[in-house]
Amino acid sequence: MIQLLGIVFTSLRSSVRASVLTAVVSIVAFDLLLCSPQRSFSSIDAQSGITFIAMIIVALTVSRLSQDLRRQEQASRATAQRTQALYDLNVELSGSRDASQLAAITVSHLTSLFAAEAQVLLQTPEGTLEPAKTQRDSTLSHSAWLRREFTKQSAPSGVAIWVPVVGAHATHGAIGLAPRVPFERDSEQGLLLAACANQLASALERVQLAFAVRRTQLEAEGERLRSSLLSAVSHDLKTPLATMIAGSAALIGRTADLDPRAADEILRSIVGEGERLSRLIHNLLSVTRLESINVELRRSPESVEDIVFSAVERFNSQPRKHPIKSELEPDLPLVSAEPVLMEQVLINLLENATRYAGNEPAVGVHARAGSTAVVFQVVDDGPGIGAHEREKVFEKFYRGEHATKSDGGVGLGLTICRSIIRAHGGTIGVRERPGGGTVVEFTVPFAVLPQELSTQGVLDS
Repeated sequence: MIQLLGIVFTSLRSSVRASVLTAVVSIVAFDLLLCSPQRSFSSIDAQSGITFIAMIIVALTVSRLSQDLRRQEQASRATAQRTQALYDLNVELSGSRDASQLAAITVSHLTSLFAAEAQVLLQTPEGTLEPAKTQRDSTLSHSAWLRREFTKQSAPSGVAIWVPVVGAHATHGAIGLAPRVPFERDSEQGLLLAACANQLASALERVQLAFAVRRTQLEAEGERLRSSLLSAVSHDLKTPLATMIAGSAALIGRTADLDPRAADEILRSIVGEGERLSRLIHNLLSVTRLESINVELRRSPESVEDIVFSAVERFNSQPRKHPIKSELEPDLPLVSAEPVLMEQVLINLLENATRYAGNEPAVGVHARAGSTAVVFQVVDDGPGIGAHEREKVFEKFYRGEHATKSDGGVGLGLTICRSIIRAHGGTIGVRERPGGGTVVEFTVPFAVLPQELSTQGVLDS
């Protein structure tokens, strides 16, 4: 029994040949050393023969079972390693949105998995394959890419294996490997390489799909903006043009017959509608300019009083029952701004305020000094803007709930104001006015900080 245990222990850790050899050697040693006469072979009886045969059968059986278990363990470990490698590759590929990065990630993983030089060639937008390092790689990669098949070549210079990167709808490229030992397509290494190629194909199609979705969204958004622009601008262009045409037609050939006051009123109407058209076109051009990535403002130190008084004077030049009032804090510091754009901000805000504040609006402009910027306020006593609309009113072509089609608005005024203020490094927002109405508040940074002005004054004195 002790001998049998030894044979079983050896069979668990050795091959079939070593186990049988151990059983035979142990039987010979048992007969030579333990059976009398010792140190000589004696005849083996039937019982001992059956025992020895049973030992050999046990050795064979245990060794075969142990070998099968070791083989299954090795296969399980290899499967687990391949699964983990594919999982790691998939995780890293899912975090990238660029085709070149996907190719670089795949090359890194393949080099680590196969301990061999790897390369990934992707299909170009022109429908060709990226160039390979050598002429042989170029020939093999094109063959794998065009025929969608496993391609292998062994030569004195080394082994080259290429597999296609096949997606659901197209072949996106080819993967090349230069292993030390060649392998076939159906081998474990061949299946692992094909699985990596499939992972790369799925990642490339995901990136292409995301790009297509994004492009579709941009095209849909652009189409929506074009439709909104055409519907809004067509009305605002048609109304003043009709007024100007009608007024001009009334004056043609009839200037001597018309009362001077009536003729003057028609001319004023024509000029007013022309200015309205000019402001609309100017707003559209401002949106295009301010949304440019490389926009550069012509900023300079400007007086707040000059900016506000110029905008208010231009706005009050039109006949109004209630002129705009301005209240400015004395000794305001200079601001760093482009004056034409700042006047446009104030005029747009004043137009909005007078348009929605009612028949007898009370609109005013206030300015005071903050810690690092001048704070401007345009206030009115109109119906106000609801809390749910105070961010939306700054979007393109958005019209508030109090807007009407005949009020002359397009939905670009506040959008332009926000773009101008942000380009100057300031902020803009809408809040409720105490007692009713709306306050639009924006800031423009100082050209020189008050502390620097004080220091400069002391030095000059």
